Amino acid sequence: MKKALGRGSRLTAALLASALAGSTMAATGTASAASGAAEVAAVVPSGPGRELSAASFTQMAVDDAGRRVWIAGDRVYPDGSRRGEVIGVLYGGAGPALASADLAAPLSGVAVDPTGSKVYAGQSDHIANYSHENGSLYPLDPIPAPADDCGRELVHTGGRLFFTSRAPASPEGCDDALGMGSVGVAATAEGHSAGEVMYSYTRVHLEGGPGGLLVTAPERWSPTDDPDLGIYRVTDGADGNLLEFLGERRFAESGTGPGMDFRDADFSADGSVLAVADGARGTVLLGGQDARFLDNRYVPLPEGVAPTAVAFSPDGKWFAQGGAGSGDAADLTLAFADPSVEREPLRISFDDEDAGRRVVPRGMEFSGDGEQLFVVTSNQEGTKFWLHTIQTREALAPSSFVNVAHGPAIAGKPIRVAGRLDLDGLAPAEAPQITVQRMDGPDVTFLPPVPVAEDGTFTLEDVLPDRAGDVVYVLGYAGGTFHYRTEHWLLVNTVEESNTVTRGRR
Repeated sequence: MKKALGRGSRLTAALLASALAGSTMAATGTASAASGAAEVAAVVPSGPGRELSAASFTQMAVDDAGRRVWIAGDRVYPDGSRRGEVIGVLYGGAGPALASADLAAPLSGVAVDPTGSKVYAGQSDHIANYSHENGSLYPLDPIPAPADDCGRELVHTGGRLFFTSRAPASPEGCDDALGMGSVGVAATAEGHSAGEVMYSYTRVHLEGGPGGLLVTAPERWSPTDDPDLGIYRVTDGADGNLLEFLGERRFAESGTGPGMDFRDADFSADGSVLAVADGARGTVLLGGQDARFLDNRYVPLPEGVAPTAVAFSPDGKWFAQGGAGSGDAADLTLAFADPSVEREPLRISFDDEDAGRRVVPRGMEFSGDGEQLFVVTSNQEGTKFWLHTIQTREALAPSSFVNVAHGPAIAGKPIRVAGRLDLDGLAPAEAPQITVQRMDGPDVTFLPPVPVAEDGTFTLEDVLPDRAGDVVYVLGYAGGTFHYRTEHWLLVNTVEESNTVTRGRR
């Protein structure tokens, strides 16, 4: 609920109307909500998005400690030269809005230490290593790594930094099965040694999860290839094995049909589910501890939208699916992570040449508190990129105050205010309460919360100030698990006791 401001003069009806008009202003942006069922909210990302300077994208990472979104890519200059650039866009807290570092091209992959104190970026012959403090990056000794010409991926999980490397047999060989790639791990200050933990004949994608979970997902090198996704848990390595094998999965059944066409993966907040964006199948759900197939009860992306990204929020509340569509088809859906919540997801379409037309592969991450979803979009050619911030609260069901009215309003006497809190569709997870502020000129009084009955009705009883004039009651509902917050301003004109005329306004 918004904090009421004290007034130095009596609040008039005109001023109240102006305040109410301003409080309901909708966000504007260049993405639009795709048309769908009536219950789907028409919500857009907050603003047109930030155009990124990079002309390439491989990976993004969210720094919850420093409240930054880190993105790595190459920047192309007017003379055609390229330089690598890692940038950190601030989404809250203190410090410069943008942190950046200039590196050699090509630059691929980015990861951040959970403390936010270190940022890592992939170079072709090492891992760049920076200390981060309040928006400033300071270079540290580079981390040794095998040669890579195909684009690294980096993941920090289980207290260790993992990265991919691949030097193909030919410059065009990143997608063939002739070169040898590997997954490596960096040394730590605690004395844990560096080295390779596995090898692969194709490019490998990495994804970390809670409790030190790690996914390895090789790319298929031909339509008939059936790569093997693996799930591991990072250990202390005391037995000589840094990774504990948990499960593996091939997507082709009995060797028939196409294998996994990997685009992205993410673990649920508790690690029990692994969502995989597959180019042919859409979103595939696997057991996060054993890689078994799970039933998918989430509403899929619209037909014809190619899946590119998936993300669970760390608070366990949200699940997002991103894709590449055309026209008004939804490129993104945002739903409750609990599929038993029967509510249509928020659908968003990106269809603007100045803000992107598709969600890029691996282009979605949530903030740690789940309140914001960060989405990287690109143009059709994949040469320009934008960072959008979507407030997840916009996917909550609406709530509103209706039929709010008051009884006789006599200065210094009791007053009764009644109304109903209308919560759209879903039953609240907890019994709602109404917060109340009473504003009498410059005086603001916080009254005890008012309970809401099962049918949504409520009754507020108060004693009015002992002088006639305008009194405003600000009724607020802070929102809940399923519903968005709302408030209602009730203007009450009190009269002296000798005056028998009373009137109420809504």
